[in-house]
Amino acid sequence: MGKKKLKKSWTGKEVVRAKRLPRKDEQYAVVREALGGSRFYVLCGDGLTRVMRVPGKFKRRMWIRIHDLIIIKPWVVQSDKKCDLVYRFLPPERRWVYKNKRVEKHLVI
Repeated sequence: MGKKKLKKSWTGKEVVRAKRLPRKDEQYAVVREALGGSRFYVLCGDGLTRVMRVPGKFKRRMWIRIHDLIIIKPWVVQSDKKCDLVYRFLPPERRWVYKNKRVEKHLVI
């Protein structure tokens, strides 16, 4: 029998990425409820609740959970009801955004 190899733990390291801020026609939102079929209810920065769709390029690469802080882009048509996902913040990025008060108070969870 061979020796067991120890696995390296990555739990102590934080991933550092460039901070992504909303651009024109984008806003912060918090995921409220999963609807299925890559759709979620989100509470947006303007106070509206919209149905968010996860585009195909994010479906397998990015897992969305309840209470995630995200950036969304409302649709041109039905902009008060539907939107698309643009970016999901990792936990260290979310802490930075909350700490620097970039988000409206009703979105802080």
